[in-house]
Amino acid sequence: MTNKEKKVFILAGEASGDYIGSSVMKGLKLIDEKITFFGIGGPLMIEEGLKSKYKMNDFNIIGFLNFLNNYKKLKNYVNEITKLIFFEKPIVVITIDTKGFSYELARNLKKSFIGKSFKCPLIHFVPPTIWAYGKSRSKKWKNLHDGLFCLFKKEEEVFKSLGVECNYLGNPVIEKFLKLSKSNNELLKKNVKFKDRKRLKCLLLPGSRDTEIKYILPEFISLIKNFDSKLYKIDWIIPTTSLHFKDVTNKLKNLKIKNDIKVVVLQENYDLLNYADIAIACSGTVTLELVLFKIPTIAIYKTDILSATIGRLLVNFKNVILPNFLLGENVVPFLFQEKCKGDDISKLLTKYIDDIEKKQILFNNYSNKIIKLMNYDDISKFNFSKNSSSKIVNIINSYNY
Repeated sequence: MTNKEKKVFILAGEASGDYIGSSVMKGLKLIDEKITFFGIGGPLMIEEGLKSKYKMNDFNIIGFLNFLNNYKKLKNYVNEITKLIFFEKPIVVITIDTKGFSYELARNLKKSFIGKSFKCPLIHFVPPTIWAYGKSRSKKWKNLHDGLFCLFKKEEEVFKSLGVECNYLGNPVIEKFLKLSKSNNELLKKNVKFKDRKRLKCLLLPGSRDTEIKYILPEFISLIKNFDSKLYKIDWIIPTTSLHFKDVTNKLKNLKIKNDIKVVVLQENYDLLNYADIAIACSGTVTLELVLFKIPTIAIYKTDILSATIGRLLVNFKNVILPNFLLGENVVPFLFQEKCKGDDISKLLTKYIDDIEKKQILFNNYSNKIIKLMNYDDISKFNFSKNSSSKIVNIINSYNY
């Protein structure tokens, strides 16, 4: 890297991006301890030294109606952050996920660099899910960044087939899984046969965004109120983010069976994935984590009517659930919108419980297949933190300032 002041701008708008961002930051600090970070991020990135200029949740916007309602605010953020970047003059701008906002910021910066004395490389992790939401979107991302990086080997192949340079450097989610499952191998509840137990631990994951919790949590409450299994008693565990913990807890206060419900912050209780028996999760990265942990999983999603209607026109539902895309088959069932109701979830959950031991064997196989497909069958092959930071430094050093 050059001898100029080594400031790095880095942005993540949601919990999964916060984890990826913290992994990138750890790697960069190992290369050069003088690097400082500013931008937008969550608790994990702040712990690594990020000076967050805004609340991460302000950028955590999903759904067409929600995007329209917040368009003016987001546009103002693009202009404010562009001015901030020109003032601070970082050696690189790194954005993670938060695709709509990250795209607009990169576009605005590229225009602003023209004819100015300051410019720097633009790097983005987690590009649009074109395999689920339309390949035509890949065109506008072509040549926009100086480095575009994905988290899935299969995704790299899809982008390259469309003429977009996008590289796979490993996946911090899988590395976290491998590390945790190895360290807790002797304690894994999978060693305890289901027939020898009377209770199941069921994870209910309502998502990490305000709108997801707004629409999905009420259906979970309906499920809890009315579910009745003839085989097992259920311990309901609701992992959420630290930002939403209080809100979720308050909404569950009036339930009479509250002794069987526990709300936890997933970030602080990640190892509970080692002990869960079954899970119902909002569509997203977490579905991959659950399958990696060999947990029989049901995926769900519910949003406003406009977003759902547009989604039906644009979304490839065969690919929208990550494990299904990676394995090329429908391994995790998906209940969307009008099917995402307490009663429908209950029916599918009952079927899973009736066949729980067989499901466990299947998801064990799915987990092993994904690890192999992502080239992690040889754990020494990839180190996301090291690979991503080395690649970023190479881009910075070769950039035409």
